[in-house]
Amino acid sequence: MADAPAGFALDAGAVFRGKAMRVAGRMRLEGASGQITWRYLLADSSAAPVLIEQADNRNALLRPFPPAAEPQTEGAAIFVGKERYTLVGVRRLKVLETEGQVPGATPGAALLLSGMFEGPAGTLMRELVPGSDRQLYYLVKPLAAGELLTAEEHAAAREAARQAAGERDED
Repeated sequence: MADAPAGFALDAGAVFRGKAMRVAGRMRLEGASGQITWRYLLADSSAAPVLIEQADNRNALLRPFPPAAEPQTEGAAIFVGKERYTLVGVRRLKVLETEGQVPGATPGAALLLSGMFEGPAGTLMRELVPGSDRQLYYLVKPLAAGELLTAEEHAAAREAARQAAGERDED
């Protein structure tokens, strides 16, 4: 199998929802079918880090639950308050490489199991490392086109908008 594109490089500039950030950590994962998934930890000096998952040219924001708000698990369902999330799939993700700060997972893990659950607020992901009792929970929010850009893509879009505005002023 050919390697997937390298994704965002460690320390590269990124623009998330219009805010300049840098890639503080990244992880390359491989699914059971050979699909490559990237996870990025985006950071800047003024806000909480942002965790992004990228696969098949789609990006999703992974919003972690605070430890005190851990959902309750019951069979193939998870309850967040009174809202029920039902298991729709499980992913076995082999950790191929990590760089910088490890985005989300337990450091040193070789394999992650991600249970995907659907419910009233969308998709919830429960992730664990086999043999560990630590579980992480995330709300998964798909990102629209343009919400995550490389610094170069953002600069090019701004320049194109500036030029378009200049052309309108000339008319």
